[in-house]
Amino acid sequence: METKLLILGKGDNIITMILDNLYSINRRMPDIHIYNNLGLPIINTFTHDGFNIELFDDVDLNNYDKIVLGVYQPQHKIKIIETINPDINKFINVIHDGLDISHMSELGRGVLINSKVSIAAHTTVGDFVSINRHVSIGHHTIIGDYCSINPGVNIAGNVTIGEGTTIGMGTNILHQVKIGKNTIIGAGSVVTKDIPDNVVAYGSPCKIIRDNETQSI
Repeated sequence: METKLLILGKGDNIITMILDNLYSINRRMPDIHIYNNLGLPIINTFTHDGFNIELFDDVDLNNYDKIVLGVYQPQHKIKIIETINPDINKFINVIHDGLDISHMSELGRGVLINSKVSIAAHTTVGDFVSINRHVSIGHHTIIGDYCSINPGVNIAGNVTIGEGTTIGMGTNILHQVKIGKNTIIGAGSVVTKDIPDNVVAYGSPCKIIRDNETQSI
């Protein structure tokens, strides 16, 4: 029986990641349906050998047993889940082949992890987290639901990142730092001390710049 995969939302970069991850593990899903429920502009035409990809403006969730989020920004992820209220048990993890993920770590549902990622022991990754390429996550770290971790981020041990937070490309987060929910850490930052909820912060060392009013959890 052929398996249909439903992608909820349409973000060009994240869908490219999903297809790349699926191909890396030879997970053949001949029918991939993309539900563009957020009305995002179509920039690219998605094609990939081995996948039949179709774009829909309306779908019946009951016709699918495997679902993944096709957006990257935390506020878009939250909007989809709160608006559609899908069965969370249908969400699958799409993880690139050959990663260094400790068997003593714990991953939630709907997690996307791209290539060249390392996750150390006793780390917890929440639901609907997106981790881009070349990311290193240390031991006993907690990453909350809906977070997005951009390429080249290094996270030390015993770090806590609150739900819905975005970590910018190339950021370094030092040992035992706590970053609040609904916060944005700018690219290239060095986070040496705790950062609260609902702020935009960046720099080396990372400092609070302003409140984050673009997202809400």
